[in-house]
Amino acid sequence: MAALWKLPILFVVENNKWAIGMAHDRATSQPEIYKKASVFGMPGVEVDGMDVLAVHKVAQEAVARARAGEGPTLIECLTYRFRGHSLADPDELRSKAEKEFWFARDPLKKFSAYLIEQNLAAAEELKEIDRRITAVVEDAVKFAIDSPEPDPADLYKYVFAEDE
Repeated sequence: MAALWKLPILFVVENNKWAIGMAHDRATSQPEIYKKASVFGMPGVEVDGMDVLAVHKVAQEAVARARAGEGPTLIECLTYRFRGHSLADPDELRSKAEKEFWFARDPLKKFSAYLIEQNLAAAEELKEIDRRITAVVEDAVKFAIDSPEPDPADLYKYVFAEDE
C-alpha cells in the first residue's frame, strides 16, 4: 500500500545475521532482504550498517526520494548483534572468529576514531559524552526499578482510541 500510494516512508531493516539461534542465511531462500522491495515496486538498498556515515548517506537519499513524492524505500542495514538474543540465548552458536570479525567493526568505535582523526572531536569530549549517556541510562534504570508495578486495569489503556 505504501508503494501504491507513494507514501513517504523509510522501511529500515537491521539485518544482524541471526534470528534467536538460526543464522539468517540458513532460514531464507533470499537472504538479501533489500531485494524483496522490488516485488512491491519500490527501491531496496543494502548498506553497511556498521558504517554510520554510509547509513546516513543512504538515509538522506531515501528521505529526499520520499519528500519528492517518489514513495517508500527499503533500507537493509547489514549489522551484527554482539550478544545473545535474550537471557534465554547463551550465545553458543556463533563462532569466536565470527564475533571477533564483527567486534573489530564496532560502529561506535569506528565513528569515534573518525571524529578524532578528522579533528571533529577530541577523545576527552567523546569520553564525556559517554559518561553523560551512562548517567542517563543509569537514571532510567533506577526510575524503572523504583517505580510501582503498573495497574493490571491499565493493560489495554492506549491500545485503542478512547472516547473522551
